[in-house]
Amino acid sequence: MLSAPPQMPVYHQLPFEVVSGHGNVVVDTDGHEYLDMYGGHAVAVLGHCHPALTQALTQQAKRLTFYSNAVDLEVRRKFCKKLLAMAPSGMHAAFLSNSGAESNENALTLARLVTKRKTIVAFEGGFHGRSLLALSACGIEKYRKLATIDGKPLFPHVRFAPFNDTEAALDAIGDGCAAVLVEPVQGLGGARKASTEFLQALRERCDATGSLLVFDEVQCGTGRSGAFTSADALGVEPHILTLAKGLGGGFPVAATLADERVTGFAGPGMLGSTFGGGPLAAAAGLATLETLEKENLIENARNLGAFLHDALAKLHGVTGVRGLGLLVGVETEAEAKTIHGALLQKHRILSGTCVDPHVLRLMPPLTLTRAEAEHFVSAFGEVLAEF
Repeated sequence: MLSAPPQMPVYHQLPFEVVSGHGNVVVDTDGHEYLDMYGGHAVAVLGHCHPALTQALTQQAKRLTFYSNAVDLEVRRKFCKKLLAMAPSGMHAAFLSNSGAESNENALTLARLVTKRKTIVAFEGGFHGRSLLALSACGIEKYRKLATIDGKPLFPHVRFAPFNDTEAALDAIGDGCAAVLVEPVQGLGGARKASTEFLQALRERCDATGSLLVFDEVQCGTGRSGAFTSADALGVEPHILTLAKGLGGGFPVAATLADERVTGFAGPGMLGSTFGGGPLAAAAGLATLETLEKENLIENARNLGAFLHDALAKLHGVTGVRGLGLLVGVETEAEAKTIHGALLQKHRILSGTCVDPHVLRLMPPLTLTRAEAEHFVSAFGEVLAEF
């Protein structure tokens, strides 16, 4: 009789085991190297085993591995100071946690407490994590169902509007609205970029109604958009901004940033996180931010993102290219899952899919080189030619 697997079978896993990584490749048990155009789901912004990150974690582990927010930590202060210096100018303070779902839950909690309202406006195609409130605000039905019982939402106070539809969004945002939650560039929704005009209209409507605009930049932030945040890239500033995934370069780090109106309302006991902002997390986050600047990786994301957009758009079988910076969605005539499989099996390239069956999603490390980007385009063209 076979024993039960040690992990719950809730993931679709690739047919090989990764044992190591370096630069922008990962290595399997047979020693085969795979070009990582997926980045561990947009996490590995510095690539794999970057010396600056591994050194920061090693040195911090030798000094202090953990203590909670019950005490002050110099490394936590340095990380938050650096984070706010790189964030949009209106961000006044940070709350640290561990994951994107947590950072979004904290953002929505703050918005409801500050405004004393309960309604949230979210958008079709948006994904904000797998905790209860985040799932309730998910614009993808199959995930939103996880926050229902007998077809009824556990948190029923969410209104949905089409993404990038300004008129519908403005109609949904009323005086009873606490927060408007939006990904400036949707990730799981297919690398769909919001227009500056749409985001600016949301900001103006929120200001007029007393609502709070929340940018979920868990996936599109931390330099991936070609600016440190998509708010900077698109020229619209929210009241609250969330970051995670790449923020720790692979170590669990998340942040909820807010403007002075929100942070001025916050007080002891309003939010909490046992592990958020621990010394290892703060050291990883600080090393990631410093490396992004030192190695000009945000500029690299902007330049290689533009290259990929232009080069991929010229391939036969590509019907469009979406996204911003190194969050790229490639629209194809063939199904994306078929292309994903062929890239893996024939070229040892990792890529991602999304809810759109004809969009391949790319989220490579920001350390991606021009040669690696060109290799991907060549391999992608070969795969498309087969279909």
